[in-house]
Amino acid sequence: MTVEKYQELQAVDFEDVEFGNLTDVSEIRIDRGQPVEKRRHQYLEKVGNPYLVRVGNIKVKVGFAGNGVSLEDAFENLLLSV
Repeated sequence: MTVEKYQELQAVDFEDVEFGNLTDVSEIRIDRGQPVEKRRHQYLEKVGNPYLVRVGNIKVKVGFAGNGVSLEDAFENLLLSV
C-alpha cells in the first residue's frame, strides 16, 4: 500500500462511516507462524481501513502519537497482539 493510500484511509472522518461497515478486529485471526510482512498483509486484507475499525460494540479511530515510535513499529506491535 502506498503512503498516499494510507493518508487517504487516515483522512476518512469517523462520523462518515457506518458502524455496520466496520470490521470487528476482535474477530480477526492472523497466522502468527508467518513473518511480520505476511501478517501485515493478512491484517490489511481483512480489515480494509486500518484506521477505522470496531472492537465489539465500540467504534475506534486509530491514531499514533508523535512519540518517536514509527508507524512500522506501532503496526508490528499491533499485529503481535492480534
